[in-house]
Amino acid sequence: MAVSPETAAAQVATLLTRPYARFFGIRAVDILPGAVTLTLAHRPDFEHAPGFFQGSIITALAELAASWSAATAAGDDAMHLVLEQSIRFIGPARGERLIAAGRTIRSGRSISVAAADVFVEQDGRRELCALLSLTMRHTPRREQVAA
Repeated sequence: MAVSPETAAAQVATLLTRPYARFFGIRAVDILPGAVTLTLAHRPDFEHAPGFFQGSIITALAELAASWSAATAAGDDAMHLVLEQSIRFIGPARGERLIAAGRTIRSGRSISVAAADVFVEQDGRRELCALLSLTMRHTPRREQVAA
């Protein structure tokens, strides 16, 4: 199914209203069908050591960028459920903000595969710090099943 850029932007705008997105302060900086880039500003409560983002914070942002990318490629007529994910931390995450660039690798009717590259930004320089891949299932919404 082809999804318009407007539909993808509307999907992400809705996702950004969820309590966890508001709690973390996640921002979307680029939205296309199948590709979503999110940012997260550094806060001391996100640290495991002074100035370093904690791994679970990096994982959360990466999962959202990848899963939202897959959801925008699949459309808004289904629930999108992460089946599995894997993250590799490849460098220290010390910086002012995280940038997670999500992309859909393969979008299917019921299963999609997506990934996210996570960068840490400090003084305008970006360094890759983590890679995430995930598999997502698309299933009819509950109200569609009941109908």
